[in-house]
Amino acid sequence: MSLTFLIILSIIQGITEFLPISSSAHLILFPFLNENPYQGRSFDVCLHFGCLLAVLYYLKEDLIFFMKNFFYKKNKALSMTFIKLMILGTIPVIVFGAFITLIKLDFGNSIILIGWTTLIFGILLGVSDLKIIKKKEINLKDAFLIGIFQSLAVIPGVSRSGAVITAGRFLGYSRFSSSKFSLFLSIPVIISATIFELFQLYNKDKFIFTEEYLIAIILTFFIALITIILFMNYIEKISLKIFVLYRVLLGLLILSIMYFN
Repeated sequence: MSLTFLIILSIIQGITEFLPISSSAHLILFPFLNENPYQGRSFDVCLHFGCLLAVLYYLKEDLIFFMKNFFYKKNKALSMTFIKLMILGTIPVIVFGAFITLIKLDFGNSIILIGWTTLIFGILLGVSDLKIIKKKEINLKDAFLIGIFQSLAVIPGVSRSGAVITAGRFLGYSRFSSSKFSLFLSIPVIISATIFELFQLYNKDKFIFTEEYLIAIILTFFIALITIILFMNYIEKISLKIFVLYRVLLGLLILSIMYFN
């Protein structure tokens, strides 16, 4: 893999991981459209690790707050509620991911599937953003429902953040609240996925780490952090229309290429 190609993929991952447009779809589409070979699972692990570092850094004050309160009985209830929200929001995606792995279902090379999921879930994102804001604090029941919707992101093109934001908006939460909950849920999801991938690669003696991969981690970290900051600062002002339009146009483009080319 050339350094230029590595840098481009790192930028793509950093930008798309936390936006509602599906990072997995873009990481599959770019090599496909440029006729480049798949970059390998070791490289994917590095990209996700860079994103994990970015979201941990962005949410560091919140995470430190919950960690401190966990050890103080007076405010321990806040931390316990947060932990329950994370567990309920994460269990569905782990269960669904394990099921997909168990039956050895591979979505990775289905460009047509990516076209349809990009289009359909883009439309759902737009419809959800018409919902009137009724709720402020995410409750346990809604966290589980959001987690179920998030589990669909195992399918490329759905978008994990897009699924969480869509479900959050349908349930009556604001764009900011839904987006921040998506960031929190990304932590256990990315950690789980990274551990699983490392375990798989270790068993097959296929894990590779090079200086280029270190560059990818650092670059992905900075790009992802900048993307998160900009997205969270402007999400309430710009709405989700720009992401809906992008998904619809991209989905239609992919389907037109696959069906009519």
